Amino acid sequence: MLNYDALNMNLETILPELIVLVTSLVLIFYDLFTRGRDAKSQTLAGISIVGYVAALAVCIGYFNGWIGTAGIDQEQAFGGMVVVDNLGFFFKMLSLGTAIIAVLFSTQFIRERGMALGEYYSVVALATLGMMFTSAAVDLTSLFVGIELMSISIYILTGFARTDKLSNEAALKYFLLGIFSTAILVYGMAWLYGSTGHTNLRAIGQVISEIESTTGAANSGWVMLAILLLIAGLGFKIAAVPFHMWTPDAYQGAPTPVTAFMSVGPKVAGFAATIRIMTEALGPAWQTWVPVIVVLSILTMTLGNVVGVMQRSVKRMLAYSSIAHTGYVLVGLAAYTSASEQQQLAISSMLFYLFSYMFMNMGAFGIVVWVQRNGLTDGIESFRGLSSWAPAQAGLMMFFLLSLMGIPPTIGFLGKYYVFYAAIKADLVWLAVIGVLNSAIAAFYYLRIIWFMYFEEPRAAREPRPSPAIHWTLVASAIAVILFFIVSWPILDAARSSLPTIISTVQVGGGR
Repeated sequence: MLNYDALNMNLETILPELIVLVTSLVLIFYDLFTRGRDAKSQTLAGISIVGYVAALAVCIGYFNGWIGTAGIDQEQAFGGMVVVDNLGFFFKMLSLGTAIIAVLFSTQFIRERGMALGEYYSVVALATLGMMFTSAAVDLTSLFVGIELMSISIYILTGFARTDKLSNEAALKYFLLGIFSTAILVYGMAWLYGSTGHTNLRAIGQVISEIESTTGAANSGWVMLAILLLIAGLGFKIAAVPFHMWTPDAYQGAPTPVTAFMSVGPKVAGFAATIRIMTEALGPAWQTWVPVIVVLSILTMTLGNVVGVMQRSVKRMLAYSSIAHTGYVLVGLAAYTSASEQQQLAISSMLFYLFSYMFMNMGAFGIVVWVQRNGLTDGIESFRGLSSWAPAQAGLMMFFLLSLMGIPPTIGFLGKYYVFYAAIKADLVWLAVIGVLNSAIAAFYYLRIIWFMYFEEPRAAREPRPSPAIHWTLVASAIAVILFFIVSWPILDAARSSLPTIISTVQVGGGR
């Protein structure tokens, strides 16, 4: 007989996800039964934002304890498939923030290019739902469902410009490579389940901890194989080298608002899954997977920046920049050890970096959206003399690029400071030095865009088209970039308050 108490199907635990799900359904039905493309586009965007803001408000309420005590009690629901904790809510808030910015960038862009409106906004909502579900998953089964819901939605969005051959090609490449990554990820999950007899991450962690404490075999071959397979599968989602091959083509071919969305959203969800698996399931075996993360971080930073220098397309340049930033975030994970204080420092630095990355990276892509709305391409030549005919947009782009470089007083500086500081505290000074050197390489291609905007003459005189939604979203993002540099403590406190729910209850091994 089915044990309903064990299942604990409390819908309040997934209230933010339910709001986003209902929003996606409302978008489809509203589009189906209404006419008038221009007015409908504004209404659909409005419905999307209202739904995301409502879900965001619920997440903030849970996070701060204003709604129940779920964030404190770590309540598990649906038979232990999902957990209600502050780590999940932190990532959900990032996913919702990304979706809101993407919708504001999309409103005029997709309407003018004749894309299907209702389907677009609904698929964005479903992708966001997948990201949120991934953030709360503490079971291999639910984790896979969340990742695949997100991935399939992103595949669709990548090829949403159906009359654009480049978009179709990008979607096909992304989809085919995604199939292989999914197969590798599932094989890693199956290997982990077969070796431990559990799919729940925390139960897997207990088994590995017991094996280590009794036989010292947590570093055995089967653990290493599972780790390598899981890192390969998750590395595809976060665009880590050598699993990054899809990134440049997908970023360049996708409609630019989609590129902005996919440059942050799937990365955030991928890191949520990575942190869950590595700390909750494989935390006792940290000495096995940390060296792999170190190598991955170095390869990702270096290749992303070196190849980014050679790009002439700003979208491809930002694609390689995104790869490099994955490497910087991995520096934080590489600083993970058995010491509780170091674990807090390592993971909180990753969370802060991802928060800062959302504003500065989507801001940079937002400028590319604005440039394309003015009849230009994503090539660097389109930015020639931008300051002479669009000084506000040029100033905003410069500001976002300086933040991506890590120049104070921007939030990007603090993001890099915290991950490098975590590495130094973990006796990985050399890794922090490599990160700083890579930041210097990245400065070359960021400064090249600034040079084109301010020190090159435009090819022809232009009059900027009004884009109020994009403009004010960019302004708000720029304010966030500077504001959270000055007042960073709320985000740091939020990151640290998420940590007790992910730190392994059983610590194994000594210091590094």
